[in-house]
Amino acid sequence: MELALDLSPPESKHYRSWNERLRYVARYSQPEEIHVLLETAHSLGVRSVMAVLDPRIETALREFQSWRSDLDVWAVVPNMNAFIRDLTDRGMVGAALARFLRLRPAAMMATGVAALRSLGPLARADFTAGALWLAEMELAAASGLRVRRAFLHPQLTEIALAGRVTLLFTEFARRARSLGMEAGLVTHNCLRAAEVLGPGLDEFAAILAPCNPKGYKMAPSAAACGVLFRSDPARFWGSEVTAAQRVSARRGLAFASALGLKGAVLDFRTLDVLLRERASPASGG
Repeated sequence: MELALDLSPPESKHYRSWNERLRYVARYSQPEEIHVLLETAHSLGVRSVMAVLDPRIETALREFQSWRSDLDVWAVVPNMNAFIRDLTDRGMVGAALARFLRLRPAAMMATGVAALRSLGPLARADFTAGALWLAEMELAAASGLRVRRAFLHPQLTEIALAGRVTLLFTEFARRARSLGMEAGLVTHNCLRAAEVLGPGLDEFAAILAPCNPKGYKMAPSAAACGVLFRSDPARFWGSEVTAAQRVSARRGLAFASALGLKGAVLDFRTLDVLLRERASPASGG
C-alpha cells in the first residue's frame, strides 16, 4: 500500500488542545521544519505529497523536488482558508485580484481568457464559475512544481455534493486533464459522491475518504463505505486512519490495506505516531 503526506497549512487543522495547536503551528511555520518533515516522510516511503499551497509550502516543495525527483505533488485548490481571509480583508474583487497578480504573464493571459469565456456566470457570482476560476489561478501560479494531481478543496466538494452541483466536478476534472494532471477528490461523504456523480466518479483518479477500524467519519457507516471501497479499491485512498488517535497508526494502515485501498494519506501528527511506533514496536497494538 502506498503512502502520501497531507501537507495542509498547520493553522487549518483541528487539534485536541490549544497547546497542541500552538506547538504544531509554531513548528511548521518554519521552512526548515517543513523540509525535515518532507525528508522524514520520504524515509518512511512517502512518494506523494497532497498540499494546500501557500508561499512557504510551495517553496519547500519546489526545493525538495529539485533533489527528490521521485516525489509527486497533489495540489488541493483553491486554498479556501487563505481566500476567506483575503475576502474578509479585501472584499471579493481584492481577493481575486491578489491571486491574479501573483501569476506569470503567460498565466495571466490564459486565466484572463478563461475568465472572459465565463464572464456572465462570474458577474452573476455563479458558484461553479467562481470556484473553477480560483482553482485555475492557483494551479497556474504553482510554477516550478511537478503537479501530478489536482484535488478540489474539500470545503467546495462538500458544498457541491450537498447541492448536487455536478457541473463543478465534471468541469474541474476536464480542466485538470487539459493541464496534464489527474483529477482527485477529498470527501467525508464518498457514498454521496458516488450517488451524485454516478459514472462521473470514474473521472477522478484518486478519491480520499476516511477509513479506520472505528468507523470514525465514515458516513453513513463503516460497512457501507467498505462496500464502496472494495468495488474499486485502486481509486480510493484512506484518511483519518488513526480515528483521531484512537487506534495505532499500524493498526489503521493494516485496516486500509485489508480493504485493498491504493494507499493512505497521513498528516504530520499521524506521521509522528508512526515514527514512535516504529521506534517502539510494542506500542503499535
